[in-house]
Amino acid sequence: MNSEMIQAAQDYLTVATEENGKRRIIDIDHLLKRHPSQEVANLLKTMIKEKQQTLRDLILTDKTKPEIDEVVAILFRITMAIKTIEGEKEVRDGGRAKQGAGSGV
Repeated sequence: MNSEMIQAAQDYLTVATEENGKRRIIDIDHLLKRHPSQEVANLLKTMIKEKQQTLRDLILTDKTKPEIDEVVAILFRITMAIKTIEGEKEVRDGGRAKQGAGSGV
């Protein structure tokens, strides 16, 4: 992954705090330096499953809890980061497929 794609995915996983700071949901820059992008995407998918369970539990207890909004926002952010990571993979794989298809003519 190039640095722009990593930064775009990390931006989805960074939340502004009330103290004018920033908080990372997870530091994927660090993870992507040590693991393939598909492994990082799989970790994020696992996080989604955990957050979905948390969301179900919150909704079952009290649908008006403000924590529900936070969990939904985190789910959205993780989903967008996965799409960014996997989108880069599709572009990279798609480029090879096009190159291979054109060379047969």
